[in-house]
Amino acid sequence: MNKLTRSRRLLLFVGMLLSFSACQKTEVKHYELLPPETEPEMDITIYGKLTVNHENSGGSGAGEGSPKVVDDDYSTKFLINPYVNDLFLQLTFPGGIAVTSYVLASANDAPGRDPKNWDLVGSNDGETWTTLESKSGYTFPDRNYKVRFDISNTTKYKFYRLNIKEIAGGTGLFQMAEWRLISDPQKSANQ
Repeated sequence: MNKLTRSRRLLLFVGMLLSFSACQKTEVKHYELLPPETEPEMDITIYGKLTVNHENSGGSGAGEGSPKVVDDDYSTKFLINPYVNDLFLQLTFPGGIAVTSYVLASANDAPGRDPKNWDLVGSNDGETWTTLESKSGYTFPDRNYKVRFDISNTTKYKFYRLNIKEIAGGTGLFQMAEWRLISDPQKSANQ
């Protein structure tokens, strides 16, 4: 019986040692988290559906029809004859998105056909419009010239419209090579 008690004591002692060693604190290492990845700015033009209120006389499928103004090809253009001062180009998106920049590009010929005065406006219902930027007396410095305009906008709109209020010259024709809309999540979140 003495052996049995010794064995029990030994087992009890080993059990206590194991329980104490299991309770010992171990050092936990802490690592700083990596900064969150930032989303790059993105040209969102391709996700919008283009409509215009005045089309090229040959229709939208013509060589200088309205789809040319958003085809991401700066060597093509949208042309209408005659220019009408209520002309607008509109991009409609499936959901709201905040546009923080836009690009306009002059076409290959006749500077008098370039837009001179315009408004960029946004809407969520297609009825009530908010002016995001107005340009007056703008002159493109060259042919096939691409210009980027940064705007302070944090509001997500479903509709963006470029109202062409006046052209540069008295030619009676309007032309534009490209209209692009850019969204920068960092700019729209930080403003």
